[in-house]
Amino acid sequence: MMRLIAVVVVLLVPFTGFGQEPRTWVYVSRAGQDLVGSRFEAALKDELSRSTRYRPRYSEGAKTKFEFHIDLSTADVSDSKAEQSKRSVVSVVIEDFGLPNSYPVETMWYHKVIIVGKDSVGTVAKDLLFDMDARWCSYLKNSIGGCPKEKFYPAIY
Repeated sequence: MMRLIAVVVVLLVPFTGFGQEPRTWVYVSRAGQDLVGSRFEAALKDELSRSTRYRPRYSEGAKTKFEFHIDLSTADVSDSKAEQSKRSVVSVVIEDFGLPNSYPVETMWYHKVIIVGKDSVGTVAKDLLFDMDARWCSYLKNSIGGCPKEKFYPAIY
């Protein structure tokens, strides 16, 4: 009986990954000294770690495989001391690196500027991943049909 179970396990284990999509590595970097921007970066990394499509990379390494880089530039948008650390403007640039069998070349395919409040960092991070999927779909298909609409398009939020 144990041999039968062992044979079944050995035969089935190689096929467990066939139905899964490969996860794309994503490296997130941020420039800025503001509190809301820091919270937004942490929320985005948290969403990436829970994603079934993406895998966060925590250190920038050699670009040997296809991956995305998300560059965040953040700044506090307060005009008084009372408003400080409540909202930040975030510039989001996403590039892809990696062409099969060649030197990795960066290609920017996403750039948006959004305003993030301290209470909405989680929601905006989730929406950014949705937006990223929608733009990548459009970028690959080079058309508008068949892809979801971007949440941050065309307005600045």
